[in-house]
Amino acid sequence: MRELDTIQEKDRLFHIDVIRGIAIFGILLVNMAHFSYPDLYLHMIGPDNFFTQNWSMIDNITVNILNIFVQMKFITMFSFLFGFGMVIMWERAKEKDQKFGPIIFRRLIALLFFGTIHAFFIWDGDILTDYALLGLVLLFFIKRRPKTILIWAISLYFLFAIPLVLATAVPTEESGEMAEWQAEMKLESKQNADQAIQTYSEGSFLEISKQRIHDRMYYMSMNGMLTLNPILYLFSTIPYFSMFLLGAYFAKRKLLHHPKKFNASLKRLWAISLLIGLPTNILFGIFDNDVFLLIGAPFLMMFYVISIVFIIKFSWAQKILVPFAAVGRNAFTNYVLQSIIATTIFYNYGLGLYGKVNPFMGLFISFAIFFIQLIISNIWIKYFRYGPLEWVWRVVTYKKVSPFRY
Repeated sequence: MRELDTIQEKDRLFHIDVIRGIAIFGILLVNMAHFSYPDLYLHMIGPDNFFTQNWSMIDNITVNILNIFVQMKFITMFSFLFGFGMVIMWERAKEKDQKFGPIIFRRLIALLFFGTIHAFFIWDGDILTDYALLGLVLLFFIKRRPKTILIWAISLYFLFAIPLVLATAVPTEESGEMAEWQAEMKLESKQNADQAIQTYSEGSFLEISKQRIHDRMYYMSMNGMLTLNPILYLFSTIPYFSMFLLGAYFAKRKLLHHPKKFNASLKRLWAISLLIGLPTNILFGIFDNDVFLLIGAPFLMMFYVISIVFIIKFSWAQKILVPFAAVGRNAFTNYVLQSIIATTIFYNYGLGLYGKVNPFMGLFISFAIFFIQLIISNIWIKYFRYGPLEWVWRVVTYKKVSPFRY
């Protein structure tokens, strides 16, 4: 197949590129809320807020579908692939008798630098900085046995889930002080939401820049990054890091390198993931209880991953999935490009549609942006080995200039 030959390169796992490209699309579908309205602040106010109460039935249906099938499934998929890819890099460094420590340290520091620029100068919802910092932590696990890594992945995820499960299962009476604090938080969130809508939709470039910094600092204060609280930060990012570890486990076991060899094991995991993941995510859609999402998202994510691995051997599936591989090969560039396109659409230095687009219309905008990325990525890989950001990242990582064009 000509399209497959175009994107296939030595030592690349084609289906992993496809999965990464699909993950980029799923992340865009979820991020569209944060691109187009102040979803973080609205979430803190609660479901009955001044913004979402004006949504139509089709908007609420759209959000519910995204909650069930997309929310947290593709960011966990992307995290899974990050851990998977880091083990691949480590193994290839060993094969070439290279010192992995300096290579991956430069790579992660460069990612932290790019992420910081992205977060403060393009879009405040950046995830690259978290990946860079958590990647440094993953270094402590890179040489561990697969079984040890899997135990850590499961144990940490349970550690994160237990407080939420207990809080849901054993509700406590709110004291007067707690009720007062919650009221203050809702008022502050309402003020922040109002300010964000006004600034992003009507403000000058400088005012938008200040708002972006404010929103980013607010997020960083919530997860402990700003306050330099490593315990809070590591705990709040456990869902991502657990998926790093799970991806590392799969890479070490070669489960996705040789799916035919592990066909029986993958089929069992595929069935378990569907049986647990689909009902729990449907329950999340019905009851809006984060416990169901926390339990169900990794399972449904795993169901998606294994399903792609199973169907990609068919010619009809390759016709559909081949274009996604080009996006996956340029995932870093495409992730940042989504932010550039979306902020231009929604911020006032572009079309100024922030706060004016509801979820149903946002869904169409997501599809349009990704369709553009599909076209650009598939044209790009015909002439260039790497995406522009991937190429710079590679040069910094290996301290040598790689050929950019074929």
